[in-house]
Amino acid sequence: MDTADHDLLVAQARSALAVQIDEAFEQWRHRSDLTTHLLTRITVPIETINPYDWMAVQTAETQVLWHGRDDGICVAGIGKADVVAGGEGDDYDHILARCRRFLGPLPEVRYFGGFAFQPSSFDDDRWYGFGPSRFILPRFELVRHPARTELRCNLLFRHDHPLDRVKIQDGLADMRFPDSDADRSLPAIVGRKDYPDKMGWSGNVLSALDLIKNKVLEKIVLARRADYRFAEAVSSARIMAKLHQVTSNCYHFHFQPDSHAAFMGTTPERLFKRVGRTVLSEAVAGTRSRSEDAVEDQALAEDLLGSSKEQHEHDIVRKSIRQKLHVLCDELHVEDEAGLLQLERKQHLCSRVTGRLSAASSDADLLRQLHPTPAVGGYPRENALTEIPALEPFCRGWYAAPIGWVSSEEAEFAVAIRSGLVQGDTVSVYSGAGIVEGSVPDQEWQEIENKISDFVKVSS
Repeated sequence: MDTADHDLLVAQARSALAVQIDEAFEQWRHRSDLTTHLLTRITVPIETINPYDWMAVQTAETQVLWHGRDDGICVAGIGKADVVAGGEGDDYDHILARCRRFLGPLPEVRYFGGFAFQPSSFDDDRWYGFGPSRFILPRFELVRHPARTELRCNLLFRHDHPLDRVKIQDGLADMRFPDSDADRSLPAIVGRKDYPDKMGWSGNVLSALDLIKNKVLEKIVLARRADYRFAEAVSSARIMAKLHQVTSNCYHFHFQPDSHAAFMGTTPERLFKRVGRTVLSEAVAGTRSRSEDAVEDQALAEDLLGSSKEQHEHDIVRKSIRQKLHVLCDELHVEDEAGLLQLERKQHLCSRVTGRLSAASSDADLLRQLHPTPAVGGYPRENALTEIPALEPFCRGWYAAPIGWVSSEEAEFAVAIRSGLVQGDTVSVYSGAGIVEGSVPDQEWQEIENKISDFVKVSS
């Protein structure tokens, strides 16, 4: 299809959506019942468009992208039809209930967002727009399914908060669509600073090993932050587009609550997915790189599977998840032997978990029990959560926290590792390593370097 035909079909989809938006307003205006609110979703088909490229050309301050690991569905959203922002004292039950209060009989509508790693220590200005928790129902969504692409508009009509029809139509008119020859380049990286530096990292690991030796901890996950400075302001959406090309079998996420900052990443790790009463989770811990040479790649996999240190670290995570989910499930199956979760450049030990949630258990219970897993916190959990802020010279914000979506009937959350915070010309990349008995500071430093290599390669 040539450019003119493509542009015509895009214009027709935009026009069809505009007409249906006006019709929805008229229907709400003429309602004769006493309904206090009505959530309406309008959907029109549109030509195949890459959601990553689409998001990269938008000017809206609020942007969201979620690309599931398994279902092949990618949702890019702009604007705000509704926002649920939590304070430090709001628990999971309260936040999820607020997300679901307007959903009613629309099971496909999703609120996208997440939580801070530790809300009580949320004191870094760089995370100001995110807060302890924040979920967004986008105004407009571009959704790519495996066999079709859709353009959507979400309208939440409320008597106590009237919608501005003109503003919404202006937002649709201002929506941009990418050219086939759109610029996907990034400015050059001109500097890097690590928190902590290598000497500080070694000291932190040795302090953690002392805690492990003294039986205070069995495992603790320590993170590093690498601040990359670019020659000019950098587009987080363009970084995401490039990362998507080299990180398959991962969740891809991008949350920009306002123009201040964007949090994005590619994580392989599911916290849980609930469909009905079925809940899926997994233990992911233990890492090796990949090789383009088949023989060397197989040797790396066998080394990972045969490593007593990596198997011990993995077993701590698996044991913890089994203990946490056991109290919430009527049925529970945890794989006894770790398999491999193989990505383009890395591979991990992975044990899958399947359960049937009891009638009294909820998504909030799953979040309370599972976050943080020993793969991002430590074991015992309470001790690790006390020591992490004492050892790490930065606030984690949303790094390693639950991020995902909720609908009226389902929920899915991933663990926000392999992630970065974009602010102007600086990208802060976060990643961590599990410290257990036998850990070596230099080796753990290199493990994190390997984990952030995807970002460095696409940005260089």
